[in-house]
Amino acid sequence: KIRGFLHLYNGQEAVCTGIERGLTREDHIITAYRDHGYQITRGDTPNSVMAELFGKETGCAKGKGGSMHMYHKKGGFYGGNGIVGAQVPVGAGLAYAMKYQGKPNCA
Repeated sequence: KIRGFLHLYNGQEAVCTGIERGLTREDHIITAYRDHGYQITRGDTPNSVMAELFGKETGCAKGKGGSMHMYHKKGGFYGGNGIVGAQVPVGAGLAYAMKYQGKPNCA
């Protein structure tokens, strides 16, 4: 049983696929909710995503993030955020950190 909200990503797969075309694996992504596709394009597995949706410990956020708060640090994906606009300061912080570290990447 999937608890809480479920924001599906049906029909929007081209969005994250197109964005990935312009990024490198060293770039970072953060988004709002509907983050399932990004989680997978950043290198996580469909099993991890489904485990998260079902609230299992084997999920990408240990079953606590659910549909809107997936996370894959190894892949440079800092998840979705269920609060409108809350991803903006986090994304700005990611971009500043890369600039501060002298990296040529984007967030």
